[in-house]
Amino acid sequence: MRDFDIRSAEKLLSALPCVFYECTRSLEVAFLSENIVQLIGAHRDSFLGNRSLWEEMVYPEDLPPLRREIEQLGRKGSASLIHRLVDVDGLPVWVCNRMQKVELDGGEYVRGVLSHIDNHHRVQGLDSSVGARFVHKLGNQFQLLGMILSSLKRSVPDSKEAELFQSSLDKAVEVARAFSYFNQSPAWVDGLRILEVMEPIIIVYRSAFSEKGVFFKEQLHPSLKEVEVAGDPLLLDFGIRNILQNALEATEKNGTVTIEGSANRGGHRSTVILRVSDSGCGIGEADLPNATTPYFTTKKNHDGLGLSAAERFIAMHNGHLRVSSTEGKGTRVEIILPVNR
Repeated sequence: MRDFDIRSAEKLLSALPCVFYECTRSLEVAFLSENIVQLIGAHRDSFLGNRSLWEEMVYPEDLPPLRREIEQLGRKGSASLIHRLVDVDGLPVWVCNRMQKVELDGGEYVRGVLSHIDNHHRVQGLDSSVGARFVHKLGNQFQLLGMILSSLKRSVPDSKEAELFQSSLDKAVEVARAFSYFNQSPAWVDGLRILEVMEPIIIVYRSAFSEKGVFFKEQLHPSLKEVEVAGDPLLLDFGIRNILQNALEATEKNGTVTIEGSANRGGHRSTVILRVSDSGCGIGEADLPNATTPYFTTKKNHDGLGLSAAERFIAMHNGHLRVSSTEGKGTRVEIILPVNR
């Protein structure tokens, strides 16, 4: 009778729209409801008795705050945290993780519930109208500064101060333009063919790489021709351009940059996978965790918004951007986007 009750309870838990779990304080999973497969596409058997659910399926940057919340359960008794899991196709799944400490068989356990939530509120910034007014006011000031600079150049030709003024003004305009893009919200288009977004970008950068003497390889699978996504073509364009621009700047003459693309229809969710790999200077191990942090850069005269903006735009499209790199050997940026069903 007890076995029947356990099976019935597990069946009931798996029918609910959330995932139930129990684990030790060290994150070793003792119980997991079967509907974890609906959430991330992986069966629970691979997680029972080990820590892989948390150490492999939680975003690396989300794991430290999760551990902190679990450590504080002894004092607070319960906690709630929003974080990301990675499904079997590499796409992010936002969850609300509600946890509490329980005493079981003389030991302390964490009992919790993972509820899937919409990720859109996690990637929205300022209200778009506020950002637009901000950029408009900046533009007015830049226009005034440009007029003053023109007058200065006429009065004092070949002035080093005027050249410095011009350089600083150009940089300020560039940062304001980057902020304008960074703050935008997507204008959704259904049935957007990913190749229609990529082809104009590739044409531009094919020429840029050739001019610099960098070998540019394109390995786009024919399956991409029929693949559609839902999203904003402008923001996807801007994100992909930023990634190629980083590769262009990081790669010296006679180096190689490769862009790969394919469609994967055999997983938990159908996806588009894009990869940009370069043979450039790479990113040091200590700097790699900050590669997509806004304003973080190891390059001189750069604002550090390129990869962070790309990651933000991909996240807006329910996708995942990840960076791998070896200092002195190159960098690879991978984008995974869900296919529009």
